[in-house]
Amino acid sequence: MGLFSRFERVARPPDGIVPCTSDEVVEALLDLNCSDAPWTVRHGTPDEGADLVADWHCTDPAWGKYFHSATEDSVLQTRMRLMPDEQQVRSLDYQWQLPLTSMSRSVYTSGRGQLRWVSYSWSRERGPDGKRRIKKTVEYDTADLKNPLRDTVLDMGWSWRARFSKL
Repeated sequence: MGLFSRFERVARPPDGIVPCTSDEVVEALLDLNCSDAPWTVRHGTPDEGADLVADWHCTDPAWGKYFHSATEDSVLQTRMRLMPDEQQVRSLDYQWQLPLTSMSRSVYTSGRGQLRWVSYSWSRERGPDGKRRIKKTVEYDTADLKNPLRDTVLDMGWSWRARFSKL
């Protein structure tokens, strides 16, 4: 048991769902790919140490407007490993970002764990009483991918474990 094991979040499927095979879980997760989604779910490479990887389209010009905090050289991934014996999918997020300028001291920044990016916009408007107010709108939330990944796994009868250190 690791240091952060007790903080890990585990979501379990509803009672009465018969667990599917690992191949069916992989197929269901790959089926989440669509042309209008800001992510791509693909098979992981041996270097990534994951069975599946959800890549965010942070650098894609069509989706760049949603990632105000992302630079041209940023990567955000959700890596997943299937544990067939436990009927569980473990997830871990990774982020890499090169500095905005060449004058920065660090070469790049990175992080892993359970990361969340939320992009907000603020606008001024008049309320029903005629007074000015500031309206905050969520433009993009990375939970928009994590939730479908988790829900797909749960619908297949498997549990979802959000890891903080390693898969």
